[in-house]
Amino acid sequence: MKAFPANEARRAAQFVFDKWNDLSAQAPKTFHSGNRENHITERFGMHMPKISLSQARLMGWWSYEEPSGESEVINGELKPKGRIRKDLVYKSNSGKVRIELIFEFKKLEATKSSCKVYRGTEGMRRFVDGEYAKGLPIAFMVGMLIGDASNCVQTLRRSLLSTAAKADLRMVSDASGELIRDPSAMFPGLAHFDTEHNRLAGSAPAHGTMLLSHMFVALPGPPAAVE
Repeated sequence: MKAFPANEARRAAQFVFDKWNDLSAQAPKTFHSGNRENHITERFGMHMPKISLSQARLMGWWSYEEPSGESEVINGELKPKGRIRKDLVYKSNSGKVRIELIFEFKKLEATKSSCKVYRGTEGMRRFVDGEYAKGLPIAFMVGMLIGDASNCVQTLRRSLLSTAAKADLRMVSDASGELIRDPSAMFPGLAHFDTEHNRLAGSAPAHGTMLLSHMFVALPGPPAAVE
């Protein structure tokens, strides 16, 4: 973890946050809660590569809806295994250590059911017992907040401290015994908090755990129709 290129990762994450705010103001017909998650993230991801170097001076590259997985031979046929699509990825070889930073976007409301989806098999568990970010030490969950932002985040915090979440997400406490590291030590002032998770040996980085940083952005309701 000490060798992780934290400065570049912070710049990339800040760029995601800033561009989301800019584009959601410019394109309210795209950035609203009535649209599907993949509709929003695809268009957001398409915009990132063309402005990354000029506006953020980031030397790496972006990909969106990136397909990945493995394949294996079964009965004489090469079949896909663990096929996934990642919402947004930043990669760079510009430093001594290669960086790959995955951003998983999920809608989030202040309800138990929404929090369950956020932390479930289509959300956080993709990084814990799924195929996402194998061998990587850090990744991002990006909550697209619908409704009151404070209520959404507080409801999620309570959900993450439930008995089911602790077990399903194999959460690891810090030196003081806290499961939710608030404020974020890796992305201060950007991510609201961090959580750490044990991964299976075949998916874990060398030190055995993955850090998920949780960043939140606003997702307003659909714009009013103009008559």
